[in-house]
Amino acid sequence: MDGSWPLMRDHVIRWSECDLYGHVNHAAYLTIFEDMRIAHWEALTGLPISPTRPGPVVAQIEAKYHRAAGFGEKVVLGSRVVSFRRTSFIHDYAMWRDGVACCTGRAICVVTRNDTGEKVPLWPDLRAAMLAEGAVAEG
Repeated sequence: MDGSWPLMRDHVIRWSECDLYGHVNHAAYLTIFEDMRIAHWEALTGLPISPTRPGPVVAQIEAKYHRAAGFGEKVVLGSRVVSFRRTSFIHDYAMWRDGVACCTGRAICVVTRNDTGEKVPLWPDLRAAMLAEGAVAEG
C-alpha cells in the first residue's frame, strides 16, 4: 500500500461482485470504486451527495488488474485525490489483499451542476481539504 490513502475501508467480496469463476468481475471493480468516490466526496465536502448540489462526474476511468480477488475474500479499499485543477480532479483507487494490490484505478472527475451540466470551480474549502490530504494543485 504505497503512499497515503486518506479513505480506507475493509470489504468482503460478495458473490454479486463475482463472475462464473468466483473472481471479482471487471465491472464490479468500477462499482466498488464508485462507492469509494462517493464516500470520499462526502468526507471532503462534509455533505451527503445530492442531485441539488454540485458533484463529481466521471469524464474518464481506467482500471489495472494485478491479481485476482475472489468470493468471500477480505480486502482493503482505498481512495485518494492525487491532483486537482480549476473544475476537475484525479482520483485514485485501489483494492489490496494481504497488502498486495489486486486492482488499481484512476478517474478524471469534473465537478458539475446536475441540473445544467455546467462545470463548477472547486470552492476554497474543497481545495483546502484536498491539499490537506496531500493532493497537488495543478491550476
